[in-house]
Amino acid sequence: MKLAFEDHGSGKPVILLHAFPLSRKMWQPQIEALTTKNYRFVLPDLRGFGESHNFSDLNSMEDMAKDIVELLDALKIEKAIIGGLSMGGYVTFEMLRLIPEKFAALLLCDTSFYADTDEKREARFDLIEKIEKNGTQPLIEEMLPNLIGNFTKQNNQILKEQLEKSFSETNPKSAVAALRGMAQRRDNSSVLDAVFMPTVLIFGKEDEITNLETAEKMHQRISNSQIVLIENAGHYSNLEQPRQFNAALVDFLEEVNV
Repeated sequence: MKLAFEDHGSGKPVILLHAFPLSRKMWQPQIEALTTKNYRFVLPDLRGFGESHNFSDLNSMEDMAKDIVELLDALKIEKAIIGGLSMGGYVTFEMLRLIPEKFAALLLCDTSFYADTDEKREARFDLIEKIEKNGTQPLIEEMLPNLIGNFTKQNNQILKEQLEKSFSETNPKSAVAALRGMAQRRDNSSVLDAVFMPTVLIFGKEDEITNLETAEKMHQRISNSQIVLIENAGHYSNLEQPRQFNAALVDFLEEVNV
């Protein structure tokens, strides 16, 4: 699988994996602010999103992780600070299973180590059925309102409209394939228990999808971890409050040696 990606800057390699149903473009607020610093940001489009093609009816988190492993090998990156937001975090867990030796540090943003509950899985299948009938409109109408915080809804109409546009441009078949992949993903409790590298957990304080209770449980399981809460942000914390997110990211990256 050949992935589309961006490669910015030089210095410490940082791999950032995007959320569903977005693309590498979601990291633009970070790249604009941080490329002058001593970091090399590699931003892939996960299979089926952005400019990466989709060839399957089901894109598992493990298959997406294998794509990133191939990319790291092609770029000759031996060790990196690796992480993602939401679905990008699910893919990161699979990478921890596959190539733990390539992690210099771990970024987990607005994500969860749990497998889907039966209720959550059924909700994904219900959304799949609606997408297959009506295209991406159900993503905008049913999913997006839960992904952004109340502060964003009330104060950032521009971001809300940008997200609606991004959702509408998503390939419906790719959205369905990824939803199926997320529905079948594994519980990652055992993966967390084996993490001893520096780890930061960045979560929007208004995140109702992967909530602060989940963040605290991950913090308890990962011995060398810290939590940073982003004020006035929901699930897309890096987009809703980029200055706060960037400050938290830089503070962590400065502590890590690669």
